[in-house]
Amino acid sequence: MIYLVGGAPRAGKSLVGQQIASDLKIGWVSTDLLVELLRVKNEQGVKTEWNAAPEAILADAEWFLPYLERFIWGVSSQAENYLIEGVDFLPAQVMELSKKYQIRSVFLGCSHMTLEKLDQYPGRSPGYGDLPEALRRQIAQDVPRWSRLIQAECERLGYPYIDMADDFSERLRQTAKTLTNQA
Repeated sequence: MIYLVGGAPRAGKSLVGQQIASDLKIGWVSTDLLVELLRVKNEQGVKTEWNAAPEAILADAEWFLPYLERFIWGVSSQAENYLIEGVDFLPAQVMELSKKYQIRSVFLGCSHMTLEKLDQYPGRSPGYGDLPEALRRQIAQDVPRWSRLIQAECERLGYPYIDMADDFSERLRQTAKTLTNQA
């Protein structure tokens, strides 16, 4: 089984991924690492700057799909179960991949983000604190927009979506339950 945890930046995907992978005793990877490897390889089209415009999010997900599929193909031949989390795929890509692979997925968003919240909960990416304040403010402003895009896509295509904006610990439990109890 391939478990996919997608969603907006700063929504808790890495924390959920690590928790579920630990509970299930399976491997996991963030698409951040896969994209960084593509960047090191100087792959054409890899994103190099923050762009949360819906067109850019959709284009990046389409660009990344062949690489994600190749990774899933490779990991499926090596492991029975694996978890992949990140911002680099959307429900449409999961639907496409589900035609070939056994997949369970959930998408996370955050309907309310402030600069203070971004700074207070750096998650697994402490590098956010080192970014210029204007960019951090832009990220905090863009996360809810990004989340709305994902929520709309989840509703349209029938995938679970969880808003992590409040009671984060409870939403983490809800996400794990949703992902591991899907039929």
